[in-house]
Amino acid sequence: MSLIEFERRVLEEARDERNPLLERVKFLGILGRNLDEFVMVRGRTWMASPSAKRLTRKTHALLRDGFRVLRRDLLPALAKAGITVVEYRELSAVERAEVDERFVEAILPLITPLVCHGVPVADAPGLGLNFAVELDAGRLAIVRIPEQLSILVPLAASRERAREAFVWLHQVIGANLHRVFPGARIQSAHLFRIMRDADIVLEAATADELPQRTIAAVQQRETNPVLMMVVERAAPARLVDRLAHVLSVQTEAIVRTREVLDLKRLWDFTQLQRADLRYPTLAPRTSARIGSCMFTSIRNGDILLHHPFESFRPVIELLRQAAADPAVEAISATLYRTDRGNSPVIEALIDAARRGKHVRVVVELKARFDESWNAEWARALKAAGAQIIHAPAGLKVHAKMLVIDRREGNRVRRYAHLSTGNYSSFTATVYTDLALMTCDESITSDVADLFEFMAGGTPIPVIRTLIAAPFALRAGLRALVEREIAWAQRGEAAHIVLKMNALVDAAAIDLLQRASHAGVQVDLIVRGVSVLRPGVPGVSDRIRVRSIVGRFLEHSRIWYFRNGGVEDTFIGSADLMPRNFDRRIEIVVPLKDRAVAHRVRYEILDTYLSDTLSARELLSSGRYRRLVPKPGEPGISSQSLLIDLAAAEHLDLPSRRSEQLAETR
Repeated sequence: MSLIEFERRVLEEARDERNPLLERVKFLGILGRNLDEFVMVRGRTWMASPSAKRLTRKTHALLRDGFRVLRRDLLPALAKAGITVVEYRELSAVERAEVDERFVEAILPLITPLVCHGVPVADAPGLGLNFAVELDAGRLAIVRIPEQLSILVPLAASRERAREAFVWLHQVIGANLHRVFPGARIQSAHLFRIMRDADIVLEAATADELPQRTIAAVQQRETNPVLMMVVERAAPARLVDRLAHVLSVQTEAIVRTREVLDLKRLWDFTQLQRADLRYPTLAPRTSARIGSCMFTSIRNGDILLHHPFESFRPVIELLRQAAADPAVEAISATLYRTDRGNSPVIEALIDAARRGKHVRVVVELKARFDESWNAEWARALKAAGAQIIHAPAGLKVHAKMLVIDRREGNRVRRYAHLSTGNYSSFTATVYTDLALMTCDESITSDVADLFEFMAGGTPIPVIRTLIAAPFALRAGLRALVEREIAWAQRGEAAHIVLKMNALVDAAAIDLLQRASHAGVQVDLIVRGVSVLRPGVPGVSDRIRVRSIVGRFLEHSRIWYFRNGGVEDTFIGSADLMPRNFDRRIEIVVPLKDRAVAHRVRYEILDTYLSDTLSARELLSSGRYRRLVPKPGEPGISSQSLLIDLAAAEHLDLPSRRSEQLAETR
């Protein structure tokens, strides 16, 4: 239910007229993608729960609301802005001839209909958009809308349509189905979508066999059970029944809607060249502390990177310099997700391996929806000479860490990069994440010990500075919260601020509620799911929960504890969920550099806690209320302010930064 509330907050961003128009369309595309994943990943669980009907009803309502926002709000607003999406039936004769010709030349060659012969079809692809076509002689066929084509078919400019005009791809195909089945009589054709269970099963295999086994298992995902089928309400019952039979869809998994559209494909609108309808371009900054040599820069002091406000380039440069530097002996890295296609991180690691460095990469083959990509990267790295390691049995490697061994004189110095986000140059432009670059020996030795453990070289490692799961994350959090409780019990001010993506773990929630009861102020910034209900008298009355949904996906995880004034601040890869505590390798790293810790606490966290434009407050009822500025006060958008703060740091404008921070607090 909490996750559905998050999706409703995403839908609110599509409605919000303060957002640029094409960004509102993109939020609707994000909603579509999220709902697909919600069904594929969680559908089997919630459909079997006592709340199944309620959850199903709310999910369907979100779909309907999404279509309503598109038709009633976004398409009319786009038309006013000069971007018109015309219904095929409204085209002139000349325009129909134009798009029909384009269909024959560019679309028809990409269509391969699947003719069903009355028996179940195991491999009909999930997601996407399809036509169910009834032909003469009782035949049934499925026509897939080509996913490599834009959903927007352009119309040539004319006197009547001097601005940008398009027609929906599926409508062009629907009007030309007779060309797909020449000589056949089409009785009916209706749109539908299916979502299959996303689970895959990896059979036991050697390390060398695992990548190929993973790719094969992902391909089998297309034969998983259908968890939901969305069909046009106008489709006759006989067609829906036949479709359900050939796709093995249970009756309760069928959703009838007035129209069917693959909402996530609305991302195609982002390809339109209309800068006036988008957020201003963000040029990520590079800290003035980073010089031409990454190793010298890190030796001069810990470096904090705050993406996307600051560039991911230093991470790539660190790896490239490490690959080329004769003094570098070894590089170890974890790979959970990275760029699809060209990856500068993978390229640098391959280059290092080819130059004879000892390159060791822990590749997580169970990163959902990235399994095939990771398997391919594992094979490419291995072919270059890198040592590929897969997760220890029963554990998923979710920690984002990199360590470089460099010989300097008579010693080997280690340099580490530890992040809340993935090694992806793309997500570093659209996710907010924090990363630490350090050569602090106590931190880097812990990272090296974790890699030895994952490589099978040591038993459970002794971690002294990091807090790592599954070994000590739960105990580490408990100790920090208990210490804050002790301060409160001594009459001292006690404060905890935690930022995360999800709060689900029951033991962690009990712990935070106990802190609240003891007098500790607890501020939680939880982007998505929060099972904790704040403001319950005697239970959670000193706990506040807020969610921020904005231009960038909030992905950074931060822990702050006042500790009697001797403050402790951490960043890490873990959310407060059972899987992060117990079934994954995660790290939470203390920020030992006082300037770095101060920046995270008083620049970044304070900014989020002062947001009155993008933030919603969780009520004890489980609903969210959007915050608004107090009368006479300017509204604060945390992400916009962080863009300004990054620019101020880059331009070395401390007075302006102080001004902005003072306004924020």
